[in-house]
Amino acid sequence: MSSSNVKLKEMIAKMVLTNSYWGYLFSRVRRVPDENYPELRIMGVAPEPDGTISLYYKPSWVEKNTDEVIKLILEHEGMHLLNKHVPRLIRIIANEFNPRKVRKKVKVWNIAADMTVNYQMRMPRALQMAGEEEDFEPWFPDDVGFPENKTAEYYYLEIMNMKPGKSIKNRKPPKKALPIGSDDKGDDEEGKKDGEGEGKSGQSDQSGREGSGSSSKEDGRGESGQIDDHSRWTKNLEGVSDLSSLSRKIDNYVQNIIRESVRNFNKERGNLPGHIMELIEEALKPPKAPYYQIIRKLVRGSRLSKFRRSFTKINRKRTYMFAMRDLDLPELSPFPGRTRDFTFNIGVGLDTSGSMTRDDILEGLSGVKSIIENDRHCKVTVIENDTQIHKEYEIKKVKDIRFNVRGRGGTTLRPALERFRELSPDVVLFFTDGYCDHINAIPRKYLPKKIIWVVGENGGIDKINQTGYIVRVRA
Repeated sequence: MSSSNVKLKEMIAKMVLTNSYWGYLFSRVRRVPDENYPELRIMGVAPEPDGTISLYYKPSWVEKNTDEVIKLILEHEGMHLLNKHVPRLIRIIANEFNPRKVRKKVKVWNIAADMTVNYQMRMPRALQMAGEEEDFEPWFPDDVGFPENKTAEYYYLEIMNMKPGKSIKNRKPPKKALPIGSDDKGDDEEGKKDGEGEGKSGQSDQSGREGSGSSSKEDGRGESGQIDDHSRWTKNLEGVSDLSSLSRKIDNYVQNIIRESVRNFNKERGNLPGHIMELIEEALKPPKAPYYQIIRKLVRGSRLSKFRRSFTKINRKRTYMFAMRDLDLPELSPFPGRTRDFTFNIGVGLDTSGSMTRDDILEGLSGVKSIIENDRHCKVTVIENDTQIHKEYEIKKVKDIRFNVRGRGGTTLRPALERFRELSPDVVLFFTDGYCDHINAIPRKYLPKKIIWVVGENGGIDKINQTGYIVRVRA
């Protein structure tokens, strides 16, 4: 084992002995040395095709830098894990087939994620790292005029929605430039030499191509201002056919190592810092309500009255046939009986109007996941609706859930309710904020036989409270 490998291993062991949570976390993450990987600037967590996470690092860099700097980088990587930035990025690009748009989304997400974790961990504004002529300046939200304490999705959308040709730069020197407008022409042509199309000053031109005016050398090592390497977040995904499935595997893997590290950390003395505890609680939380248990309680009668064909039972009305010896009956009964059907036929309505927040819609999808995981035989039909039905599809496995919802207009839920009436499910679980058309005034014959309304704590119920059960979920 090389001296750098020993150094990193001993450092993580010391962090465990000194009651550092990051020591407990990274003692459960596979470490992979890679000196020859050109894009690997310092170190970085990365997904593997099997759904696990590894920590890639350059041994030479670990060898020549101080323990204090390495500990900061490890904390930075740990914050990426707690925020689940890797599976969240994979979900963003899972349904994108245009390579240029994938590169653009990855590029923007990398910097947005760094803005989030650097603020959360109170990363120093400048780091003195071995091999750098000047202090290294990580990305922070206020560097480019963004508000602090926002999610990576917020910064991601702010950058993606910039006007074509516009760049955001550091307020001080143009050391960090993120020239990503909505046209992003600089990604259209691969293989161009660094600096081609730049002005003499090294600043980005009107096409949105990144200039080389940064004193931080690019040489294929990632964006200026990025303290770690994110290139393997997508590099390791080459050849993976189902990115949505992989993101769920990584999500579960990260959740398991967080849960295990917290369990062992709690056995020792000391307390977790508040910002870390909040992220851990967010990462480990289940859906806000036990939806499957609610359905079981409210729809118990339908389980007792539903029957399905069973080839393992004989139809009682045909038993006399087996007493007639001259009949050559097959071994498999041609007269199947019936047995009780204890599975559910569930309709899930998603209000995708503009008044629904992203978290409200994701809560609906997490409710679907909870139902599928509790009853793999149930039939779930999802309908997305704002003023009209935009999407209808069935879910049999978790991988069938579609996260790219459509709508975001006004709110008229009647079309979805009338469609559910035609489908005749046992129960309809409808996620909405309650600010919709007057459902109470719709004749009962046009509505599903049983509705459970899932409404946020600030949602309205005056227009829906006479048509079904109300379940309040807290933010």
